[in-house]
Amino acid sequence: MKLERVLLCLVVSLAAGCGGGSEKTDNTSPATTTTTSTTFSNPYLPAQGGAVWRYDVADSSESITLSSSNVIKNNGQESVELTWDHSGYKQTLRQKNNAVYIDRIKLNQVTVDNKDYQVEVDLSGDPVLLLPEYAVIGNMTGVNGYHDMKVKISPNVGPAHGEYTYEWSYKGAETVKTNTGNYEALHISYRLILLISVTTQDYGTVHTQVDINQEFWLVPGIGIVKLADYSAASSTPFIAVLGGFNKYKNENNVIAPLPHKITIPSDSPWKNIHSIYKLNELYGNWENEYQCDSNTEYSPSFKLSLNETSYTLRTLVTNNESCNQAEAHEYIESGTYKLLGHDIIDTDYLHLELMPSSSEQNFYRFGNLVHNTQNFAYTHDINLAKGKNGSLEFAVDTIPEKFINQRFYTRLKPTKAKEPSIEGLEKTSLIYFRMYDDVMMIAPEDDFTGWGMQVWNDKQCDSILDSQLKDISWEKPLQPLGYDPSYGIYFELKIKEGNTGCANVVIHKGDQKSVDDNMRLKLSAPLYSTITYKDTLISYN
Repeated sequence: MKLERVLLCLVVSLAAGCGGGSEKTDNTSPATTTTTSTTFSNPYLPAQGGAVWRYDVADSSESITLSSSNVIKNNGQESVELTWDHSGYKQTLRQKNNAVYIDRIKLNQVTVDNKDYQVEVDLSGDPVLLLPEYAVIGNMTGVNGYHDMKVKISPNVGPAHGEYTYEWSYKGAETVKTNTGNYEALHISYRLILLISVTTQDYGTVHTQVDINQEFWLVPGIGIVKLADYSAASSTPFIAVLGGFNKYKNENNVIAPLPHKITIPSDSPWKNIHSIYKLNELYGNWENEYQCDSNTEYSPSFKLSLNETSYTLRTLVTNNESCNQAEAHEYIESGTYKLLGHDIIDTDYLHLELMPSSSEQNFYRFGNLVHNTQNFAYTHDINLAKGKNGSLEFAVDTIPEKFINQRFYTRLKPTKAKEPSIEGLEKTSLIYFRMYDDVMMIAPEDDFTGWGMQVWNDKQCDSILDSQLKDISWEKPLQPLGYDPSYGIYFELKIKEGNTGCANVVIHKGDQKSVDDNMRLKLSAPLYSTITYKDTLISYN
């Protein structure tokens, strides 16, 4: 019974990673139905009757095509069949609540005991999630292990049944170069494992396991622009890139040639993921009150500063035998983080993976003890949820003292960041620049010698008085106004009336820059911003 090779071609029509191919053109006859043709409303899979995508196979003169049937709309759901020309199979997709699922897969020719049969895998009772409405970068697995599916072979060779499980991952937005243009795409990785059993008269019950491992890139308005198959049937990946699409519609909803460039809209839920999960409601500064608990060995307290891209977390662990905070061990780290979606244990919480700034080494300070981990960045997770009365529910899985691994819950209250004194400074903005020493303390004033600020106006940011700019150049940058032991050196910018609300700056020491790219700071006279060396911007209003 020769099922395994065929099913590797069958399972996901979005990858077509096996089977032979022949040269095709964009006028390949698509599958049709008797219903009126409508458009599949998902922007990343714009299927419709007569839609044909042509792909050029890498390292080959071959091309393959994918064609679409008409779209059927029923009870708020949409379904469409996609057919690959090179292996003669169809896949039925269903869209519900802006998510796309695999409902059914049908292969026209499967050889069993030297005879040809049709095989249909019906997943509609528990469909495979192919494309959610949005997703965080990371992995997602099928819930509850294996899912039942129906298997039909005709003519009937014997009773057949099966089950499946899957893994899915979103790797972020990437730009794909094709012969027609450069397109920003969603990079999806997808793995499907099928277990199929067929009871035949000649062979008894035959069991087949198929492991599909594929990636594809989806662009709004076009669909799949690149696909890769890493199935076990191939020693090297099968990769194909879009060569043409006959149903692309422009901004006037008129069929037109493919554009040279497409980007994912900034208001897409794939880009505004923090606002979708309402993480932006938790930006700010938070802390909890220290309470000595004599029933436990240690009592930790926390301070968290969180913005769109970075965090600073301070943990203070006190030995409850003495309850003396002066003897507490302090742990401070800052860096970037990843949003991992909802926490598996407590689904009300959002799960963040913290990544310290340095990729080579990190320093953790416990009183006078310095622990240095070489050659890798130590990360840990925290969990956040919006609490009552404007508080923040906070859970951390690793308490720094002796690296105790347990989930600790507490409630944080919002706090205002300490603002530098502005007495006597009107219509100015103070920009603070700080560097840390090896034990994560603010560097002494001597370490800032030679650092200055380049600042300029342009059409987008025209806020600084010309009288100040005329004396600033790369060779003679703006010099710091002073040094603060808590914030580092600070610069005074003189702001125009009716300013554009931002400033272009580079903080540098000769040709050594604090960050690689120029920085555009938001200003609201007066606004006090802190730029942390090799870190991202933290603003204090």
